[in-house]
Amino acid sequence: MRKVLGKIGFVWFGLVFASIFLLFYPLFYLFLSFEKLYPAANFLRKLWAWGTFILCGSFAKVYREQKAFEGPCIFVSNHTSYLDIVVFGLFAPMKMSFMGKIELSKIPLFGKFFGTVDIAVHRESVRGAHRAFLQSKEKLDKGYSILIFPEGTIWNKTPLLKPFKNGAFKLAIENKVPIVPVTFYNNFKALPDEKFEYYPTVIKCKIHRAIKTDHLNVDDSDQLRDEIYNLIEQELIKNHIIHENNR
Repeated sequence: MRKVLGKIGFVWFGLVFASIFLLFYPLFYLFLSFEKLYPAANFLRKLWAWGTFILCGSFAKVYREQKAFEGPCIFVSNHTSYLDIVVFGLFAPMKMSFMGKIELSKIPLFGKFFGTVDIAVHRESVRGAHRAFLQSKEKLDKGYSILIFPEGTIWNKTPLLKPFKNGAFKLAIENKVPIVPVTFYNNFKALPDEKFEYYPTVIKCKIHRAIKTDHLNVDDSDQLRDEIYNLIEQELIKNHIIHENNR
């Protein structure tokens, strides 16, 4: 019975998500046509996220170790569900870019975000990854923060962490911007990957304190990566999302 309700919930979630998007799309198109209006598009995404959660019976509880961040930064988080981006949109700053796999840029209408405010990356291509790296640097120079999932993808052992890739940490060090770790606790329970189910949930996540990188060099990127990996993993263990003996 629970799975049946989950399937019904998924259909409802999809209808709400798509309906709000289509309702807002003329404004999205307008705002994404002018770079100075990208923050307005992000504000609209925030309304889109809030509207979707409210109409689908979910609520968000965000724990903050630091309330405000000065200047651009790189947010890195565990990746457990396609809901991660929607949840992050609830508290993302107005000058914000999301880095996502290139397949997302090929979705009709939705692809408008990539190539404008967001960054598409072809992870299987060295040239594509380098292009995304250069685009990210341009965004940071313009004052935009960036969300990167260092796991690279959602994997079948969620909520266990997949090993982190180095890109986000090298980018932060080279551009001397802080890294802000984010832990998503239970998005995978609300919208489990590839199950086509949705369950109304009190969504919980934590925004950790920013970690400065201006004293580091690129050779320190492995250490920074491991430090943040351990921080997020310990947060999941502390909150009984994963168990230490299952690491």
